[in-house]
Amino acid sequence: MLKLTQVFMVATLTALSNIVTISKPTYGQSTTFYCDRRGGEFFTFMRTEDRRKYKVMQFALTDFPPPYNNIKSRCEEVSSRFQRSYDNGTLNKIVVGRLNNQPVICATKEIGTPCDHNNLLFTLTTQSQAKDISKRLFNPVAVGNSKYVTANGSDDINFDFNRYLENLQSE
Repeated sequence: MLKLTQVFMVATLTALSNIVTISKPTYGQSTTFYCDRRGGEFFTFMRTEDRRKYKVMQFALTDFPPPYNNIKSRCEEVSSRFQRSYDNGTLNKIVVGRLNNQPVICATKEIGTPCDHNNLLFTLTTQSQAKDISKRLFNPVAVGNSKYVTANGSDDINFDFNRYLENLQSE
């Protein structure tokens, strides 16, 4: 009876360890960000493990400074930056900041992290109003439900990207 109990315990532990190993998240492998065209406009899409597609961001010609105003190229570059940030685990907050004395939108783990070349998503034109651009590029309803914040009446924006995704409708 003792031997049977030991065999049962070993089998149970082996099964549990296999379940734990199998259910480890494969962060970055199950979700992909990519550029695609819909109705003559370019978007960054996100495809989840269950094959649902979400329009994350829309691209408009006037929102990016030269040499980044080729919309297709810009969409592809920004989509790859979303993927990089997702893979690195830093795609939690979308914030406006400055890099090389230009206004930029970055992906950070938390509010207060400065923008740098590693978390940069895209550069805005110098005359851009970050809040207005954000409302055009990102889905304004989803941003609004994602705790869209302006600090002290400034033009700075911050929103929770995970909540933003929860508020997007899949295609």
